[in-house]
Amino acid sequence: MSGDKRLAFVGDDPAFDWLKLPQVQALFKLLNRDGEEVRIVGGAVRNSLLGMVVKDFDCAATAEPSLVMHWAHDADVRVLPTGLDHGTVTLLIDDMAFEVTTLRTDVETDGRHAQVAFGRDWSVDAHRRDFTMNAVYLDKDGCLHDPTGCGIEDARLRVVRFIGNADRRIAEDYLRILRFFRFYAQYGENFRREDYRACIAAQKSLSTLSAERVGVEMVKLVQGPFAMAALHAMHVGGMLGDVLGSVPRLSRFSGLLRLASSLRLKPDLSLLLTALCVEVEEDAQRVAKTLRLPNRIRDIMVRLVRGYRSVNDPSEAAIQTLAYLHGKEVATSMIMLAIVDRRLDPDLTELSMELHGLELWSVPDFPISGRDLLDHGMAPGPEVGSCLSRLEARWVKSGFALTRSELLSAKLMKCL
Repeated sequence: MSGDKRLAFVGDDPAFDWLKLPQVQALFKLLNRDGEEVRIVGGAVRNSLLGMVVKDFDCAATAEPSLVMHWAHDADVRVLPTGLDHGTVTLLIDDMAFEVTTLRTDVETDGRHAQVAFGRDWSVDAHRRDFTMNAVYLDKDGCLHDPTGCGIEDARLRVVRFIGNADRRIAEDYLRILRFFRFYAQYGENFRREDYRACIAAQKSLSTLSAERVGVEMVKLVQGPFAMAALHAMHVGGMLGDVLGSVPRLSRFSGLLRLASSLRLKPDLSLLLTALCVEVEEDAQRVAKTLRLPNRIRDIMVRLVRGYRSVNDPSEAAIQTLAYLHGKEVATSMIMLAIVDRRLDPDLTELSMELHGLELWSVPDFPISGRDLLDHGMAPGPEVGSCLSRLEARWVKSGFALTRSELLSAKLMKCL
């Protein structure tokens, strides 16, 4: 078969120890037969070359989907027809998922969809992929195959490079514009200037993509270790604001990353996006709609922008109060956003200890209820809820120190 030159043996490399897993060996046994072959490709190989955790397994096979499914059924392996139009099925071997795609070439593309034809040429299959680091194959013997000639080196040097002509690769699938920046955010330290210019030149094509596809890429991008560099590159190219649906605030985002590093904390998605492009509640609603974010993320962003400006002193008492009112995670995010946006200057060593200590703090339960007020002679009605809220505020202000008896004392009740 064409493009079949073996370039490196990694069978003894600890980063590729997953090759010895019984599920992986079962996959090879299942699909390496009758002149057919399967190889691991993409993320598992790329991440292993980078020394990163392997999270999933993409596979390329010479066997067509119908044959893959036939063999799987005969072996009592569960099959999910996840993408038959593109030659993809997912095999579940002892609950480990392997996405198997038949070698193929793109016959016709319009930037959003592709018609494919199955083939048996590893080089052709490699050259229809997006980046060189994603086109390295690993066979059952632990040998790497690199049909593009630079995938292994690019992965190890963290270079994001389109395979062949960047304009052509982008025209095949406009999402590759965002994938270029997302891969730079997650894996890269370098990219080719001509590839970058091709992405900027084609940025208007992003408007033809579904919001869901754009959102998936941006969510991964902002959480990448090189997110700031990628976002800056997008901003310089004039595309970041349109993609987000809001005005980016890169200095605040950069400040958040520096603060998080100093505090040894990892910002969650809601905090990252709020720092990046959410100034008021309307921004949170718009960004969530633009990127099709879950309602939970939207609601947390709304809470952050509603509450962080009230944070003045990130003391232990203030932190615990915020944690009681909003939950520990939101409280931590609110404090970090306040420090960055309002330029507060706390002792970071002390603050780090307090925030990490918050993980061990047990959020107290308000010791009285409306029933208690009724039992103490208050008439039923709206005033019960109002009085309960005022008592709770007193209790919180006391540092949760007021006891049940003190809260229900005639003197305090009279003051309310």
